[in-house]
Amino acid sequence: MMKKFLVAAITLCLSLTMNMQGVCSMHAQAEPSHIERIDGTFIQPWLYMTYDEEQWHNEMQALKDIGIQYLIMGDVANHNTDGTWTVYYPSQLDYLQDYVAYDVIEPLLYYCDQYDIKLYLGMGLDCAWNSDIVSEEGRKANQDYMKQCNEITTELFHQYKSRYPDTYYGFYFVTELYNTIYMETDAGIDAYAESLDEMFTMVIDNCNGLDPSMPLLFSPYVNIFGYGYASINADRFTEYWTEVLSRIPFRNGDMICPQDSCGGGGMDAAHLAQWTKAYRNAVDRSNAARGTMLLLGTNAEMFVQPDAYRMSLPHGVSYSGIKHVRDFTARLEAANPYVDSLFCFAYPHHYSPYNTEPQFHACLKTYLETGEIETEKPTPPTKVEIRLTESEGKQLPEFTFTGMTDNTAVVHTNIYQNGKLYDYIVPAVKVGGNQTQNVWTDYEFIDDNAVYEAECVDVCGNVSDRCSFSFDWNELKAKGSLSITPSDAVQWNMTSLDYLSYTVTDYGVRINGCDKQAVDIIIPDEIEGKPVTVIDWYAFERCSALQSVVIPDTVTHISRFAFAHCIALESVNMPQSLYSIEQYAFYDCPKLKGIDLPESLHIIEERAFCGCEAISEVTIPESCQSVGNYAFFDCDALHTMTINGDSTSLGIKSIGYAYDNGYGVKDCFLLISGSENAADYAKENGIKLVSELIPGDVNADGSFNIADIVLLQKWLLALPDTHLAYWKAADLCEDGRINAVDLCLARQMMLEM
Repeated sequence: MMKKFLVAAITLCLSLTMNMQGVCSMHAQAEPSHIERIDGTFIQPWLYMTYDEEQWHNEMQALKDIGIQYLIMGDVANHNTDGTWTVYYPSQLDYLQDYVAYDVIEPLLYYCDQYDIKLYLGMGLDCAWNSDIVSEEGRKANQDYMKQCNEITTELFHQYKSRYPDTYYGFYFVTELYNTIYMETDAGIDAYAESLDEMFTMVIDNCNGLDPSMPLLFSPYVNIFGYGYASINADRFTEYWTEVLSRIPFRNGDMICPQDSCGGGGMDAAHLAQWTKAYRNAVDRSNAARGTMLLLGTNAEMFVQPDAYRMSLPHGVSYSGIKHVRDFTARLEAANPYVDSLFCFAYPHHYSPYNTEPQFHACLKTYLETGEIETEKPTPPTKVEIRLTESEGKQLPEFTFTGMTDNTAVVHTNIYQNGKLYDYIVPAVKVGGNQTQNVWTDYEFIDDNAVYEAECVDVCGNVSDRCSFSFDWNELKAKGSLSITPSDAVQWNMTSLDYLSYTVTDYGVRINGCDKQAVDIIIPDEIEGKPVTVIDWYAFERCSALQSVVIPDTVTHISRFAFAHCIALESVNMPQSLYSIEQYAFYDCPKLKGIDLPESLHIIEERAFCGCEAISEVTIPESCQSVGNYAFFDCDALHTMTINGDSTSLGIKSIGYAYDNGYGVKDCFLLISGSENAADYAKENGIKLVSELIPGDVNADGSFNIADIVLLQKWLLALPDTHLAYWKAADLCEDGRINAVDLCLARQMMLEM
């Protein structure tokens, strides 16, 4: 009878077999969806102050075409770093009236009123506001700043509200808050929350005195890149904003509308959903605590702004350009499931058909109407003109690319040198900007017979094939100009060393950088006759294409942030000579799978493997003396941890913890160890030791009985709301899987009791 049951059960449940890493569910993620409208956008006075009546009507109609209902104009009065002001309305305040430049508010209100668009007006901006927000001196300075904001707001209200009662809709708190390292400590959170509560309360009290129905909107940064000052931990971020937002007396209809920071480089699209969800959780928790309804928006940045190095170069074109349609809409889709409104910065500047390439607006409008973005890629340049130019007393080559085509419009060119991305040209806003997208100067030119390649990108983000070309520097100097017909792209045979940068010291070689295009890297054990001993700070940080790395056994240290945010990294070995894995070394490597920690390892520092969602099993070697705070925090698939050392110390929430709008021990987590330290950690944190499990006790009620049989059978059938407390109690045949065989063994055990 048992044999027949066993065969039938195996046949029935074969498709339900699961390995142990799949027992506990991952955090649910909302699926992106097609966006049909954009609710609001910022606008700046330098752009529209020269509009005539025709352009005003054209611009406002373009905004209506994409669904815009709200405009935000913050530049009403800016307090400059030299003590002067730039004022954009006819102010009678003593400290402003001598600095009035132009009345940009009256025409904006007038045309918004005609097109039924609501307007948020700023309160004035002190450019030095954020130098200090915690010290007594800094808080006093910010109180004085808030008083000025209230005076400006009051004057604006009395000048414009009665004439535009419906159009003058709300107040914009101009101060741009950013994520800081203060979020990493409870004391920092409390200090910032207290100071911001003080600032906002002063402003909100004044708004209530003017018109309590007019909402307040503010737009902080979502910056997670920039480790000198930014918090990068979503758990601390959520706790910080929950505390801050809970203290401030926000009213129904007020809105926090974070800048997604993807244009300014503080965030990327791959992380946007996670961090927008963190804001959502903080807003919801604060609403529950406060009893009023603060809204959440997103402010999608539509511009491109590169790294600080490129910004410092004396290039003849602007690096602050325009994001293509696929990039922009993908970020709206990522944020949309979590927000109440979709805003952007800034449609009139970057997608207006009258201020930029008209195809940006046309293609976005098509997307909003149909959900479709065209996919035809452009063609690369067919001709390159090269001429001599001069900069700072040095002769340089200037390139003009022509012949590229597209069914929409080519707006961006990537320049490669010897197989690696070297530079790029982006489109700029026409008003006050450089419109040229096909002229580029090599300001770092060295006479090295380099091979250049160019590829074009259209307004939708489609990328052309590459073309390649080179030239003779002496011939260019002799003739003054050259005309070249490019060839097809070069097939480069790159070695790992071509992608790596390093420093040779007396003690060995430190790998300190890697080209962002690298996919698979094999680090040699020796460079220039010296052993490779250290993977340095930030060496592979944000190498988003990197999938595998082989580290030689000569390496003893993997330094701070060495592989942080390598979101495609699946495989990396731990060298046999490894002594330490430092803070955040593998932070946010969600695809990293098996890690085999060597017996030489002594130290795993704070958050070293935090956010490594795919790691399913870890053994801490006997040699390891300490596992730092949050070292294996938020490792979703990690359900077992083996501690082999008797003296290994375990830091705060170092293992077994996850964050889902609150800290908690992971469901199903088990610790395998006989050490006293591990046993104490397990007891203090409510974690189960494997040695304490009762075989078959899948509901963790302290005994094995018929209830466990029923639960295991329901779980194998994937019935809803079915949960195994501890998977290892169900793995009766100890093969690392839970299936019908385990169910049969459980039934046999029950019959034999």
